[in-house]
Amino acid sequence: MKKDKNIAQFLIDKLESNGVEYVFGYPGEQVLPIYEALRKSNIKHILMRHEQAAAHAADAYARITGKYGVCLATAGPGAMNLVMGVSAAYKDNVPLIVITGDVSSDVKGEDTFQDMDINAVFKPITLKSYNSNTPEKLENNIEEVFSYNKQGITGPFHINISKDIQIRPMNVDHKVIESRKIKLPLEYDIKDTIKSIEDAKKPLIIVGSGIIYAKAFEQLNTFIDKTEIPLVTTYSARGIIPETNDKNLGLVGTRGTKEANYASEEADLILALGTRLSDRTRSHINTSNIIQVNTKNQQKNAEIFYQNHIKEFLEELNKNKLPKTSKNWIEEILSQKDTTPKKYAQTEKLHPEKAIQTILKQLNENVTITLDAGTSPTYFTIDSKLNKHSQMLFPGGLGPMGYSLPASIGASFARPDDIIFATTSDGSVQMTIEELAVISTYQLPIIIFIINNNVLGIIKQWQEMANTPKYQVDLKNPDFVQIANAYSIEADNITSLKTLETKLEEAIKDRKPHLFNINVEDIPIPLPK
Repeated sequence: MKKDKNIAQFLIDKLESNGVEYVFGYPGEQVLPIYEALRKSNIKHILMRHEQAAAHAADAYARITGKYGVCLATAGPGAMNLVMGVSAAYKDNVPLIVITGDVSSDVKGEDTFQDMDINAVFKPITLKSYNSNTPEKLENNIEEVFSYNKQGITGPFHINISKDIQIRPMNVDHKVIESRKIKLPLEYDIKDTIKSIEDAKKPLIIVGSGIIYAKAFEQLNTFIDKTEIPLVTTYSARGIIPETNDKNLGLVGTRGTKEANYASEEADLILALGTRLSDRTRSHINTSNIIQVNTKNQQKNAEIFYQNHIKEFLEELNKNKLPKTSKNWIEEILSQKDTTPKKYAQTEKLHPEKAIQTILKQLNENVTITLDAGTSPTYFTIDSKLNKHSQMLFPGGLGPMGYSLPASIGASFARPDDIIFATTSDGSVQMTIEELAVISTYQLPIIIFIINNNVLGIIKQWQEMANTPKYQVDLKNPDFVQIANAYSIEADNITSLKTLETKLEEAIKDRKPHLFNINVEDIPIPLPK
């Protein structure tokens, strides 16, 4: 019964009844009633070491499972520390529930200790920021959050509750009114789409993470089987069909494969399904004949735009007899595959791409990779073939440093049977290095790779391209192996590919935390085409 609970207990019960299994957070004075409710629940709280890391961990969990990732922080500095992680999730439409405590409502707005307008801060980086200061508001707010998710509207939602409100009784009995915000696909829209496919000689499908969050894998595969239209993906949808399968041409856009970008340039019809069609995705598109299906009007990037749930749209399409694509078009695309062998400059230290290729030799269906801003994402992107969706996680819309370590924690709880490769750099790792404590505490099967060139390499590269002197990019790094050992994590300095290969195989078999500090040459990364 609602009336037997306080507001904090009701909130946690609603999360649990809606399938939330984990909350990533850090306790504080203004969220103690919520923590007491968590203690009594079946939800597992993962104690992170920084609130930014809590948001990144929840983000990775959500990208993999398609469910809400939940993060929790106290008022003032706790809430502010969440901002970076929530911003990254917002840019990539990742479903998060962000819960913050606040100062007591009777002093709110009086500039007391830790008082600030938390909702104003979170409003531009969430789909909605709620100030749940009554039982009725909280119940309406949490019901609306889960209603949005069911309709395919994904992104972060923020719930802010003052500490004194959290302990008030849930003495309310009112009817929550649910309203559908996303319309069902219209019959003539479906017919027009089929007619466009019939008229096209070179159609192409671009899919984004909306397919993952809508759990529309079966519907997508059915549509492709019926039409044989070739498919390319955004970064966040890589592996939605194994990239070893000829149906999937791989990543499209600024870091896209040669065949994916060729298809994008030559296509006379593009079906953009569950993607916002970002500027990077659109970089090689020449046609204006684009049909975009998305639940957010603000992400409209095509003249023909259907604001529909992508799963429902595909289901309606699949009810019809659909035209098949010419095999000549597919053969034309596949003939563009780049088979030119790579050439590498001679280096004193390890070449970073060769080191990353050695790591990728161990990539199989039981490995998930988290990436950080820096040198490594480029090589991991262009040298990998993914076997499943969300197998390589990178917050590409914002690209913050420090994502990989905390994201590997969320990924490990989302895929407990996987080995997680947390790949980072000597710059990025020091943004969230404290999360080694969490990896050690839970003995998670996470292998950390620090691609260490003692410099902020990409910033240096930009300075060189601008013909300005190198400035403030050289790093005097600590001994990362000793730091890992201090957290009771085994670690090795790597100066040879053979040692990396041997030690990595051992670490995978061991299924315990391990850190590799890989000393590489400072090599400029290949620029996007």
